[in-house]
Amino acid sequence: MIQVRKILCSLFFFLFIFIGTNFASDDIGINGTQVRTQEKRLQEIQEELKRKKAGETAVRKQEKSILDTLSRIERKLLAKREELRGLDSRYGRVRENITSVQERLNRIQRKIDQNQARLHSRIAALYKVWRMGYFPYLLSYESYNDFMRMVKFLKIVIDYDTNLLREYQAQWLKKRQYQEKLANEIKDLKRIRAEQEIKKLEILRAKREKETFLRAVRREKANYRRWIGELEKRTKELQLLVKKLEKETRDKGTYDLNFNKQKGRLSLPVRGNVIREKHRRGIVIEAGQDSPIKAVYSGKVIYSGWFEGYGNIIIIDHGNKYYTVSAHASKLLKGINDRVTKGDIIALVGDTGSLRGPCLYFEIRYQGKPQDPLKWLSISKESKGPSETKKGSATARGRGKS
Repeated sequence: MIQVRKILCSLFFFLFIFIGTNFASDDIGINGTQVRTQEKRLQEIQEELKRKKAGETAVRKQEKSILDTLSRIERKLLAKREELRGLDSRYGRVRENITSVQERLNRIQRKIDQNQARLHSRIAALYKVWRMGYFPYLLSYESYNDFMRMVKFLKIVIDYDTNLLREYQAQWLKKRQYQEKLANEIKDLKRIRAEQEIKKLEILRAKREKETFLRAVRREKANYRRWIGELEKRTKELQLLVKKLEKETRDKGTYDLNFNKQKGRLSLPVRGNVIREKHRRGIVIEAGQDSPIKAVYSGKVIYSGWFEGYGNIIIIDHGNKYYTVSAHASKLLKGINDRVTKGDIIALVGDTGSLRGPCLYFEIRYQGKPQDPLKWLSISKESKGPSETKKGSATARGRGKS
């Protein structure tokens, strides 16, 4: 009986150890699976976080200053336009060179034709002499002096023929050189033309990038409001710039050109639609791309360059603390310290820093503070006058007296 009990106890003991071991191995298996699941989940979360961070970075890039983005696009566009202008200039110079070389070739050809005719006549004369022989000439002279004079004459004829032949050969050589130069110039012309076409495509792509960006800004009210806010900030910075320039001008000594007596008598700086803007202190004149912008009065250029939010701008000091600001230009034609007189072309209309396309933004300032330009400008009677902007649109037409 005791023996049976011992056997049964041993069986129970081994059974307990076996079951316990199985349970432990099951727990270990379950825990291992859970760990692997959690690790995989953690990896997915980390990847999701990376995507979120990348998305936030992209959003931050998109939320970067609208004016900064616009400025980057416009600077690229301006650079490509300037490169195209350079190519156009080179193209014109090569065309002129080709015309010049062609004219020289024509002149050389005329000389070659003339010398060729002379050579033909000389060859015909020599042929006749050769057929008759030289002895009749040599035996026809009665004295030695006559003979020597004849020899001298023949030497002159031979020298003339020799020089004529050398000149003819030199002209042919020069003709060949000019022909090679003409061929090279034509190659350059074709290469420049190909570069022009490439540059035009690059400009077109840059313009499309800008148009796409501007459409996105106009389409979303939040972006448009943000653009207005940034522009108002730049307007304050422009005011600070004018004040700084005014101080520098004052330190150099002030002068008076009687600008204050021109109220209501100034011509429009460019012909076009006159628009009064609410979020800025000046007016906008919508005009064709590259239309000439004229100085409304005599003065001196104190700033000519890029200004964020306004594109290419030019500021003119008209004396006695009066200044005019012209912005959005495609090209500035006057530099700092240049003197201008009324009616001088100072820049060309463009769309740099503009959301509405080619136009001129124009301000008049006194002691750094903006004045109402419409009280200073003379607008023709047939004009309906300027309109107030409504979300960046206007229709009135103003014409300046030219």
